[in-house]
Amino acid sequence: MQFLFHSQSGADKIELNNEAFLHLKARRIKLSECITLKNLKDEFAYTYQCIELSRRSCVLSLQDKKEDKQELKSYLHLALAVIDPKTIEKTLPFLNELGVAKLSLVYMDFSQKNFKLDFKRMEKILIESSQQCGRASLMQLECFDDFKTFKQAYDNIVLIDFDGEDLMSFDPKEWVFLVGAEGGFSQQEREEKVKKAKLQANFILKAQTALIGVASKFII
Repeated sequence: MQFLFHSQSGADKIELNNEAFLHLKARRIKLSECITLKNLKDEFAYTYQCIELSRRSCVLSLQDKKEDKQELKSYLHLALAVIDPKTIEKTLPFLNELGVAKLSLVYMDFSQKNFKLDFKRMEKILIESSQQCGRASLMQLECFDDFKTFKQAYDNIVLIDFDGEDLMSFDPKEWVFLVGAEGGFSQQEREEKVKKAKLQANFILKAQTALIGVASKFII
């Protein structure tokens, strides 16, 4: 763990209990030991010292703070047709670690409308991922009820499909790359006036594989 997240990081004293304390307990924190906390909102890393320790909680005292400004290697905005939420949740840490800036989730024609997204749970997953990989900001998440509203929000969409232009001919700072659900896109969606790009893969990819593949090609 590179740091511990706490929303009140920066306060003079913080009492940790419940899940937050369990993280430190697993590390066998000792009295007077120092740890790093971040709130994932500002650009500081806060050093705290453990000044009280019991079986179920501990009290931390602020000792120092240092600017820890991070810049993403490349601004990358991806979009994914809504698929099984469990699959989305398993994919989030990979995208967060790679440094994807934003992920839009869109209910497309091939999305199952009964899939409900739990954004609080997804945020928690991203926080845990950031604590492990050291990312000081969370990947942004947003959701759209249909393709129409997504197009109203963004006019620079590229469909990742079975045919189209070379993916690497698109500047990631200027485009939003949308991966479809299993089966890709409906005929109506393909006929919309948006750009299309294809991946140079030998086989048919799952949606989450294609999404991670696009991120990897632009970032790594």
